[in-house]
Amino acid sequence: MREIIERFERRRRELVAEAEGLFANVPLRYLAQQAHFTTPASNYDMVQKAVEKGWSATPKILDKAGITLRELAETLGVEVAALETLLAKKDPRSPLVMVDGEDAQALRDDVVARGRENSVRIFREADWGRTLRFYRPSGMNLKYCVEDVFLTLTGVAEGRDPNHYPIDGIVFPKSEHPAELRWVCEMLAAIEERLGLPRNRIRVQFLVESGWCAAQLPDMIRACHERLAGIIWGIADYSADTLLPEIRNDHPQCDWARHVMVNLAATVGVPCIDNMTVNYPVADPALSPGENQARLLRRLKECYDDALYGCRLGMSGKWVGHPLQLFVVLLAYRNALPEEEVRAEVAKIDAYGRAVAAEQGATIIAGVMSDRATDRHARNRLRRAIAVGHLDTATGLRLGLINREEAAELGG
Repeated sequence: MREIIERFERRRRELVAEAEGLFANVPLRYLAQQAHFTTPASNYDMVQKAVEKGWSATPKILDKAGITLRELAETLGVEVAALETLLAKKDPRSPLVMVDGEDAQALRDDVVARGRENSVRIFREADWGRTLRFYRPSGMNLKYCVEDVFLTLTGVAEGRDPNHYPIDGIVFPKSEHPAELRWVCEMLAAIEERLGLPRNRIRVQFLVESGWCAAQLPDMIRACHERLAGIIWGIADYSADTLLPEIRNDHPQCDWARHVMVNLAATVGVPCIDNMTVNYPVADPALSPGENQARLLRRLKECYDDALYGCRLGMSGKWVGHPLQLFVVLLAYRNALPEEEVRAEVAKIDAYGRAVAAEQGATIIAGVMSDRATDRHARNRLRRAIAVGHLDTATGLRLGLINREEAAELGG
């Protein structure tokens, strides 16, 4: 009997190790991807502003449009204090900036070359702070793809210590089959070997932009899970690929894709990022000041509501392309986990800990059944709250949500 038990115990450990091997194990700061600010590589000044200024121009833009904080708060359905709290933050930079060498710039040889040069320069010279640094090359269906990857990712390293390599990863577009992502990982491994970087130092995020990609998502993830740092929803290309009659944020088919993405991203422990709201909050020269004011408020409301919609579905963040979009998306995600909920989750973990100490496997907390599953849910929510700065690292250490290396990583 003992021999049979040991044989199945060995197999149990093997199966557990296989499952754990699919977990991406991204550093804690990668869980802070509440917004991806995407900006065209071909325009250096625009990229620099996106990196260094973030949403800092928000008060100026609102003032120029004649919009007060109270008017914006009423439009969004939030308290003015929520806007003031975010505006009071010392660092207005985006959690992640993607320097876009693909769709955001013209498909022309000289523009592509300029985009590569600008990308190398911005990654080497800009003040990125704690912002995650990502680059999007052309997709593999374009002739620029391989040179985009090699020339940019090696160009930023020239004369630089490998310990200070200035790119965190790439966002790969238009992927449809697992073999393509394996090929991408092979390219990155070759670059890391050439530059003396640790294996898997350059992370990967990929866009779900086609029916094929959505249908094969588990295998897509397996193809790059060791490098994976996020999965991104590309609604426009997906709507085109699947012949949807319109690009609609809440289309049932699009929600199905989101559900699949959220489920699988969580399974491997990476963020799932929602699509961009394409109606930018910009003025129309043909409209009167009053009409433009209404236009901006309407479009900010749309972006804010889209962010909340994705958040309720389990998305971790959202793509943005304008400073005002960045501001309202960060506001939406902050409001989706208010301070009182954070405190309540901390109290749940403490209460469940006392129950376990009293040799109870399940208990009732605030009238709700609580056990290991509910404790795990609270812990996962708060781990992300720590990453985005909604809970202090000292509490995270006390509750065992993070380790000391992760606390140091976040400056705590």
